[in-house]
Amino acid sequence: MIDSKRLLRDAAVACVMATALMGSVRGAAADSNTIGVQITSDREPSNFADPKNTKFELNGAHTFNSGWTFGGSFEYNDHAFSTRASQNLEGTIGYRIPLTSALSLFGSGGLGEHWRERPSAEFPYYVLRVGADLDLSHSVTWNVVTFRYRDAFNPSDNFNTPQLATGVSFKLDEQRTITTKIVRNWRDGSPSSTGVAVGFKQGF
Repeated sequence: MIDSKRLLRDAAVACVMATALMGSVRGAAADSNTIGVQITSDREPSNFADPKNTKFELNGAHTFNSGWTFGGSFEYNDHAFSTRASQNLEGTIGYRIPLTSALSLFGSGGLGEHWRERPSAEFPYYVLRVGADLDLSHSVTWNVVTFRYRDAFNPSDNFNTPQLATGVSFKLDEQRTITTKIVRNWRDGSPSSTGVAVGFKQGF
């Protein structure tokens, strides 16, 4: 009998590997590739002064001239005042629709694998994102809103973790961008944290 968890895990890894392979091959002139890093400081939902955890993310994407994007990421989550840690490996496929010369909508879907220690757990999940970006100038973009819906395939894994985010991106030049954002996280219907993130993306 086929192991469904292993099948989903392999699919997530395949998405990430496909992203890496596509990013290493130059496509048409209008296609683009990015690699990036992001650090997020999550704070307690009712007291922003109290740290909850710190997340370190590596990500990459290949965007086609048609608007389709293949993306992959690895996130390490270090819990404050604890020896606990968790990781997420994720692969996504998305599409961006320009509504005007400045405003665009985007959406994506993907698969991931979550694992953690103390207590030990490992399970696959799915993730959906929708959002809107508005170019304020050639170098400044308001990432108006991004909504993430994420959950494990097995509800008993308790990984229903929606997120709402807004932020601003600053282009240093045509290939380098600094990203900032504020996020609100929920877990199983209750607020779990408020986060502040800063990142850097390099195009090639």
